[in-house]
Amino acid sequence: MVVINIGMPRSGTLWRYNLIKALVIAGGGEDGLNIRKKFLLKPFIGGANADMNTLKAKRLAPALYPSLLGKNYVLNTHARPFDLAKSLVSQGKLKAIYGYRDPRDCILSMLEYSQRSLPNYGANFLKLDSVADGIRFMRLYLEVWEDWFHLDNTLILRYEEMLTNYESTVDQIIRYLDLKLEPALISQIKEKFLPRHKPESGEHIHLETGVAERAKSEFSAEELAQMNQAFAPFLEKMGYTS
Repeated sequence: MVVINIGMPRSGTLWRYNLIKALVIAGGGEDGLNIRKKFLLKPFIGGANADMNTLKAKRLAPALYPSLLGKNYVLNTHARPFDLAKSLVSQGKLKAIYGYRDPRDCILSMLEYSQRSLPNYGANFLKLDSVADGIRFMRLYLEVWEDWFHLDNTLILRYEEMLTNYESTVDQIIRYLDLKLEPALISQIKEKFLPRHKPESGEHIHLETGVAERAKSEFSAEELAQMNQAFAPFLEKMGYTS
């Protein structure tokens, strides 16, 4: 089984990825980075978080090969599905978990993060320095949201609901992946990836400060109106008010 964690930028993608990876490994799977090394998949799987920068067949097919040998692992991406991915997910042969967030909050997070991140950090959104730039950038990812939202057998998770209903969301992921885990182990993993949890030591857990709906208080009325107009076809369908 291969699980692909897909996320809208700044929607807690790495938080979900690390959580899902921990659950899959607890269920007998492997770290995607180990798979990358063992099966010589460095040209197809990225080295940071088992990333896929595209899900086109020429990149996806080799990355899926170890699953034919019974390997279970998680890959991570922001990309849209193409024909091979769509077919495999629809048939239940590839598990896809897609997470999204209010695009206005995504823009706010991108603009803030670009100001404090290291100059050599490679994320595309660090080139943004205005709301107008953010709108242009997010339009692409709203189209990606549309593709995954309408793809059968995809588990769709909303960032805001995952913050407020974290434990039930983790249970939903476990059911979707059909993992057989002991309750004590589930509780341990839930605790480790609890939203805004800061461990005293050990592995750094992504998402220590995530807050929902900040855009409505941080942007000006003019900036909000600009985003509301640009995203009007999507906001209601995504469950957000203007």
